[in-house]
Amino acid sequence: MTTDDTIPADPELRRFVELSMPLTGFATYDLYGTGMAQLYLDTARRQLGAGHLTAFLDVWQQALGTPGGPQSLSPLDREIARALTYLWYTGGWPRLAPAAHAALRREVPNTETVASPGSYPEGLVWRSFAGHPSGAKPPGFGTWALKPPDLPTEQEIREELQAAAEDPSVQTACAPAAYPAQVTSGSVPAHLLPGPRAFRALAPSAVPAAAPPPDAEPEEASE
Repeated sequence: MTTDDTIPADPELRRFVELSMPLTGFATYDLYGTGMAQLYLDTARRQLGAGHLTAFLDVWQQALGTPGGPQSLSPLDREIARALTYLWYTGGWPRLAPAAHAALRREVPNTETVASPGSYPEGLVWRSFAGHPSGAKPPGFGTWALKPPDLPTEQEIREELQAAAEDPSVQTACAPAAYPAQVTSGSVPAHLLPGPRAFRALAPSAVPAAAPPPDAEPEEASE
């Protein structure tokens, strides 16, 4: 839902997703692809308070431009960063460290909660090792016979994120103007689609059935 043809309904949503990219190690395209971005933003606001979340995003954005990076964060901000990463990876909000919860002065219970029933299968943890959640989103036909891809190194993740940030097709897909637009079939490059690629090429229903055995030649009548 948008307020006009170009601006997302929540102006902080895009910033939240962009600053979640270095937290999770996934490109913004993948984060939007979970369909959970707005829900996670609302969950973080409810758990932290809108003011505390905005303050953390400001501090985190500044930290990304310093040599120290995450090491320059305060213990409270590190705990918030951990909680947001946990939320993206598992679809649930974790129990905060007691000191952090007390510093936030929030009245919500300090317990682990699931953001929504749909957030569990969309957790990034499954994509991180090319797996799938138990009881949901099963892989395609024949994928059990394929060896999972090797896990990327930290340097490879950094290079992939940098390449995604500079890819014009990613920038177009993540631009505010793309929100209300209808995505046409085949307009998104295959390498930008989320999830393992092995089962995207052919749907199980499209797999041809095994050919029946050829008819046996009739036996010649014995004289």
